[in-house]
Amino acid sequence: MPEKILLPAYLRETLYRKNIQVRGIRELPQDLRDEILSGRKTVLVFSSGKVFPAQVIKAVDKAALIRFTGPVPPVKPPENILLVVSSPTTRYVFQALVRAVEKGIFQVQFLEPRVEERLVPPGERAVFFTPLTLSLFEPLLSGRYFLLRDTNLSPEGVRDLEQGYVYDLIIDDTDNVVDEFERLMSSPGKIFTLRDISRGGACIYMNRVFSPEKEAFPLYLRGTLEGRGRTFNFGLLGITRRVRIEGNRTYFHIMWVQRLRPFVFEFMLGLFSETPPSPDAR
Repeated sequence: MPEKILLPAYLRETLYRKNIQVRGIRELPQDLRDEILSGRKTVLVFSSGKVFPAQVIKAVDKAALIRFTGPVPPVKPPENILLVVSSPTTRYVFQALVRAVEKGIFQVQFLEPRVEERLVPPGERAVFFTPLTLSLFEPLLSGRYFLLRDTNLSPEGVRDLEQGYVYDLIIDDTDNVVDEFERLMSSPGKIFTLRDISRGGACIYMNRVFSPEKEAFPLYLRGTLEGRGRTFNFGLLGITRRVRIEGNRTYFHIMWVQRLRPFVFEFMLGLFSETPPSPDAR
């Protein structure tokens, strides 16, 4: 079922500011750490696509007590949230688990950045990578264009389908696909190999050294996964968060602009798992 999505404005920071995943308060620069612990600097909590300012009341390296300075996100233990601390040049990102909530104080535990479950398909799976121009992506961030995510999957129908798909389209305010996006999608794209994929993103690589002009840029990733008599086709909009070179391989770490719904990822896991996806996946 198609879902029309207005992208959150904070993605602009992901695109234009260096992002560093951190595991604890001690990994922050000393001056920034002092500002946060003294309450002079606000941290931003991201939940359900919205931003909630908060203050750190107390912290140790792997955990903290936070209090929101405005609206409170509708999260309950043991849900995950993102905490972001920004400096003029860098955006520090914490993944955190809400452990408890008492009298408006949230107890959170910082997590390892890659705790999210990832699917590593067996064998080599080719995917097709198309960079997007900023002239196309910026209107998405400003609200002039919208993301339309279309899928035939649902929480009730994951178990029975043999062919699933999820596709991102860029549409204008009249709900028509933007011409520039259609032209880009008609090109074949660059061939990469899929290393892993998750609800939040993917890692792909090519067997040569490649250095893009910028480490962070928008892109569209297309591919097909097949297994156990099932097929999953996808075309997803994302932003590169890191480019690294190991030996003669270049790896691109990608964040989807909108996380996949749990039942979509359940279908993907079911391509290679003996256990069928749960019909209760949400």
